[in-house]
Amino acid sequence: MTSVKIPAFEMFLHEMIPLAKAMGVGVEVSDDRSLVLRAPKEQNKNSLNTAFGGSLVSIATLAGYGVVWELMRSEQKAPDEKTHWHIVVKESRAAYRRPVLGDLRAICERPAQAAIAEFKEALARYGKAKLKLRTRVVEDGETAVDVHAAYVVSR
Repeated sequence: MTSVKIPAFEMFLHEMIPLAKAMGVGVEVSDDRSLVLRAPKEQNKNSLNTAFGGSLVSIATLAGYGVVWELMRSEQKAPDEKTHWHIVVKESRAAYRRPVLGDLRAICERPAQAAIAEFKEALARYGKAKLKLRTRVVEDGETAVDVHAAYVVSR
């Protein structure tokens, strides 16, 4: 039997954001390019047997949140260092393009290095910074939901 390593962000979601656990959200991929979250349709369906709109925007919001969370976690000096920052969603806009018939899959691409540098500089200078991210809920290679959100971090 092999052990499965659960990503730290997935553990955080299930411990600190009850909605994520209820939705069955899990981390599919977390690499240098993107963070991909997934959730089963069965726990997130509506009366039409498609994915519920609230679940779609929630998983997209959580994916963006995760990108910021992982960025801030990488700034910690030691893995067990207590975090002294807060992440909130300042604004978001969702465009629903087509229904999702299967499981939910949200992809948030990591921001460019220039945007990260600007974000870190603002955070160091003001103790608060904003990062704008785009997350797509994708099914069969097609964007079903497009979410643009601004996340604010404060120390």
